[in-house]
Amino acid sequence: MNRVSLKIVGSSGQGLDSMGDIVAKALKRSGYCVFGYREYPSLIKGGHASFQLDASNQKIESTETKVNVVIAFNHHVLEKNIPDLKPGGILIHSTPNWKFPTADQKLIDRLSLSIVYLPVEEILTKLGAKPVLTNVLLTAFVWAMLGQNIDTLKKMVGERFAKKKDLLDLNMRCIDEGSRLQKEHKLSVAMPKPKKEWEKCLMIPGSKAMGLGTVHAGVRVYAGYPMTPSSPLLSYIADIQNRTGMVIKQAEDEITAAQFVSGAMLMGTRALTGTSGGGFDLMSETVSLNAIIENPTVFVLAQRPGPATGLPTWTGQGDLLMAIGTSHGEFARCVMSVSNAEDSFYLVNDAFNIAEKYQISVILMTDKQTMEALYTEKPYDLTKIVIDRGSLVTDPAKLKKLKSTDRYDPNAKDGISPRWLPGAKAATYVAQGDEHNAEGSVDESADNAVQQMNKRMRKQDALKTALPEPELYRVESGKLKVESADWSPDVLLIGWGSTKSVVLDVLKSSGLTTQNSKLSIGYLHFTYLWPLKTEKFEKLTKTAKKTILIEGNFQGQLGVLLRQETGIKIHDRILKYDGRPFFYDELLNLISKHLS
Repeated sequence: MNRVSLKIVGSSGQGLDSMGDIVAKALKRSGYCVFGYREYPSLIKGGHASFQLDASNQKIESTETKVNVVIAFNHHVLEKNIPDLKPGGILIHSTPNWKFPTADQKLIDRLSLSIVYLPVEEILTKLGAKPVLTNVLLTAFVWAMLGQNIDTLKKMVGERFAKKKDLLDLNMRCIDEGSRLQKEHKLSVAMPKPKKEWEKCLMIPGSKAMGLGTVHAGVRVYAGYPMTPSSPLLSYIADIQNRTGMVIKQAEDEITAAQFVSGAMLMGTRALTGTSGGGFDLMSETVSLNAIIENPTVFVLAQRPGPATGLPTWTGQGDLLMAIGTSHGEFARCVMSVSNAEDSFYLVNDAFNIAEKYQISVILMTDKQTMEALYTEKPYDLTKIVIDRGSLVTDPAKLKKLKSTDRYDPNAKDGISPRWLPGAKAATYVAQGDEHNAEGSVDESADNAVQQMNKRMRKQDALKTALPEPELYRVESGKLKVESADWSPDVLLIGWGSTKSVVLDVLKSSGLTTQNSKLSIGYLHFTYLWPLKTEKFEKLTKTAKKTILIEGNFQGQLGVLLRQETGIKIHDRILKYDGRPFFYDELLNLISKHLS
């Protein structure tokens, strides 16, 4: 895959994100698909952080382990990040009189690396600029090194400082100086030929895509407590509050947030909450309450590695079994997972439609990788958003005909009863946490307990029947396609969540080879994880010569569920649980080893 990778490295608070955002947007406007990946420690300031951009003229949604250019904001980068460069790579730094240790110098010589020292402090002093403009000077140098039109960069920066003429003039002088310095050093990086199709695409992190999806799903209330990596969703929805008119509540804790949202949903308002592992633990009692009162709710669970505080600013897929088994008692629920920014937009509405149709809780999973990665996306198709309120009764004539016992009628088809709002001109019923009869009054009799449990669990059967099977992907004539025909690959890859993006990038790579070049390779992706549809999985594993499970957790949790439901154990597994996502070249090599 033809891609160029840049890594901006330094301490949190040094402007890495600012430089990364400018370069990413400018590259997109210049005709490139860009994928951005951030690493940072759980510190407000300091530590060792990075912002990596991978750019291509093809669709990419993953990151490489090795890069063409490293931009160093401090001397710690010179100590740690030399091995990140590809052969022939370039390191740009501003640390005066730096001498590399013997081992590093040998590596520099062996890889034929170019080391560029820019006396940034001295240059900025001459320009009359403050150190904060370091990132603009370095951005201009890198931009010129990539052979890109300097006017595009000036336009980008100009948009940011249009109302601050003094700052704008300084920025333009820094850009001109950075461009001049590049010509002086005569270093360049060959970029693939740009394609116009990327110029008008969105550049968006998964959190903002989910925020926009929340708006278009008709959500009017969002309540949450900040917890990485769910916090960017709360922040973005709060930022656009004045434009959407939504009610935003930063609760004092996750229990309050869950209760706040549950109350809003009971009153008929689409409401959402989001949290991460530890916060979801606190919400779990409310999930169970919603099950017995049959109140539709949606919870966003943004995963990070645990247990306990774990790795709060890193990524993982370790909460799948928790989501499926959360809360006391047995009850119907739906667990689903987004895999990229596109899913993050569309699946919010899907989650609410399922919640309201079946009157259950839906747990919409994501992770730090998806929430904070930067995606290049085609504009979303708003006509795909169709809101389904299920059996919610609002018609005055129908409301008059309702009886109290209609609300929890144990004989309701598929266990789904009519639902109407408190205060409506209709019969009253009781919504409370004790086992109850058809009208909601406490009833602890054995017969009633069985009838109500059967009623609620019939929803799970109906939902399982209605959910789509997992999608099967393959590459044909160099293009990715969803295979709907009766096709069985020789090698079957299986995964869920953010793993999808990197697996599909690998599938598109000409570097993925087997001993037998005639072997076909497919990827089976699970979006809906509970109730689990297994028919396609069972059929494909019967004909596949090799099945490989790919997950970002220790246990292979999807594999555990598949074995639980089918008895089929996947022996070949690629599992990662170090807080980092799968990288493109890393996964390419790992899959190739399983095929050799």
